[in-house]
Amino acid sequence: MNRREFTRLAMMTAPAMVFFPRCKSSAAKNPFLEKSFVNGIQFGVQPYSYHDIPPSSMKVENRAALIQKIKKNGFGLAEIHATYCEPSFEAPGVSPKEAREKLRAWRISAPDSYYQNIRKEFDDAGISILNYYVDMDASWINNDIEYSDEEVDATFKAAKILGAGGCVGSEGLKAVKRLAPFAEKHGMYKSVHNHSNLSDLDGINNEQSFINAFAISPNIKATFDTRHFNAANGDCLDFIKKHHKNIINVHLGNRKKNQGRSASFEEGDTPIADILRLIRDNEYNIPVVIEFEHGTFHHSTTEVGLMYDYCKRALAK
Repeated sequence: MNRREFTRLAMMTAPAMVFFPRCKSSAAKNPFLEKSFVNGIQFGVQPYSYHDIPPSSMKVENRAALIQKIKKNGFGLAEIHATYCEPSFEAPGVSPKEAREKLRAWRISAPDSYYQNIRKEFDDAGISILNYYVDMDASWINNDIEYSDEEVDATFKAAKILGAGGCVGSEGLKAVKRLAPFAEKHGMYKSVHNHSNLSDLDGINNEQSFINAFAISPNIKATFDTRHFNAANGDCLDFIKKHHKNIINVHLGNRKKNQGRSASFEEGDTPIADILRLIRDNEYNIPVVIEFEHGTFHHSTTEVGLMYDYCKRALAK
């Protein structure tokens, strides 16, 4: 199951900008955040990496388990999926459309204190929330259920309360144009995330599609997925060099070229070590978010740890 399939499943069951403060000075006060810096690069993790919390169980009741896994791997930074924050209204006898409408109503009416309490859970664990991951594009869920303006507004507000710099999702350009004014209103960013499907003319999948997104608003930024960009035969190093000022964070993963399979850091075609050294040597202010999606016999926290160790070795050279 890829992230797009996961998101559809989970959601049926967000020029002066205030961005996430990625400053190294805070590391001295936070042992987990201190561990998240390696030779000048800040590391975090994408919750989807923890495969032993299956998509159907990525819900509020498992947020504590997620936090413990992030801590075990020594990260002080993470994205957070909306599914870990929002209640599910799925139940026997409740149609997907009814559950979706209940979620919409809940989002609009949720008190600030609800998200403040979630932020406290992460703060108490020493974990900062970089992005709030939620796809606000009806085509990802159900074509006849649009996000209302109130719902989009409430989602950006929730992200800000959580301490995120903005919302990230895999929406296409049409949806991004609609979402940009909400990011501007809240002084946040809307970060676009790429996939490798080059036949999707509305999707973010190559350099030009990113450029088209950036042109919509200065508040449109990139969550650059190295795994998918490489699989679509893009040049990750060239992209980062050209567009580093618009990259909020990197999703660091590995795939074979030519739409190939996902692979460990040791065996894929994505230049993982070169990407890390490029960010380090040029002092780009780009957090690296590790994302585990390849096959392995290891427990998720073990595999994420191995990926993190690979990054540390690459940066030791």
